[in-house]
Amino acid sequence: MASDAPAAEVRPSHGRVRAVDVAAAAGVSISTVSLVVNDKWEGRVAPDTAARVRSEVRRLGYVVDESARRLATGDAGAIAVVSPAFTNPFYAQVALGAAAVLGDRYQVVFSVTEVGDGPAATMRGLWGMRLAGALVAAPSPELLSLLPSELPVVLLDAPGADPAHLRVDLDVAGGSVQLGRHLLELGHRRVVYVDALPDSDTFRIRREALAAALTAGGAELVCEPRLVSAVDIGAAHAVASAVLHGPLLDGVTAVVGATDIHALAVLRVFAAAGRSVPGDVSVAGFDDQPLSAYVTPSLTTVALPATDLGVAAATALAEVLADRERPTAARRAGARRDPVTVLPVTLTVRDSTGPARC
Repeated sequence: MASDAPAAEVRPSHGRVRAVDVAAAAGVSISTVSLVVNDKWEGRVAPDTAARVRSEVRRLGYVVDESARRLATGDAGAIAVVSPAFTNPFYAQVALGAAAVLGDRYQVVFSVTEVGDGPAATMRGLWGMRLAGALVAAPSPELLSLLPSELPVVLLDAPGADPAHLRVDLDVAGGSVQLGRHLLELGHRRVVYVDALPDSDTFRIRREALAAALTAGGAELVCEPRLVSAVDIGAAHAVASAVLHGPLLDGVTAVVGATDIHALAVLRVFAAAGRSVPGDVSVAGFDDQPLSAYVTPSLTTVALPATDLGVAAATALAEVLADRERPTAARRAGARRDPVTVLPVTLTVRDSTGPARC
């Protein structure tokens, strides 16, 4: 272990306190200061020397220059939150949850695969940033195939992904069942579904689980191939306006959107057409966006805990990154952590659903 002799009183003659000033004050080398302030001194620096360095750090008010440290050590300083939709406020809430956990140590950047030339271009740009890790939300199969094996990644809301990846999922299947039962109890037997792009597992499972729940109760989920759009209010409104009329609505008493964005677009289309919600037709969605409680009528929705999702995924990633910084012998076995965490969801019933018309 390194053992450095104490030095005489040293104070910097310049403004900013540097590692060299701490080293001079403590009578140690700069490398010893680096080991202590980065908490990598055990087994390398004598305990009394480490204590002396910490004392001088406090006395001099030394603050580690993170950008310089990362440049010198090759450490990455950014965590990417990768989402499929910039226009969906749900993912902004996810990013805020992640930043609450990781923001003190890393720069949290938000990236969307719908911008530019698609997932491949997005990934190339991100990897050029030398990321410390990534949180990837609702990934498509294409995006999953592009993830580099050496990058620490936690997947969010990716229920069909390989469990080799750490995942924090939402119980969207359970939420779909709750919504299906709610509609059945109200007497709905023919329900139209407005689907979302990209075609990721979370959207597929929402649709399939809702269809199964309705079928089990003697009802039908109508999935019209033209009723699908990106998670964007303008795109969803255009699709709903073009398709949600005429024969498609014969016998239909409820419409469900894959997200609240789609459901809100449906509300606007029905309002323009003079259809009463929920008198003529009920409407529901998924996510529970803040706006959904304040529109008229307020929207029934499967509430997905976006902030909790970001916090849980960021916590899992932080544990992986902390483990990587430990000496090899001290690292925890990866098998000790359950690779998949599932967060519960709830159905929030509001004014947009009511008894099916006779």
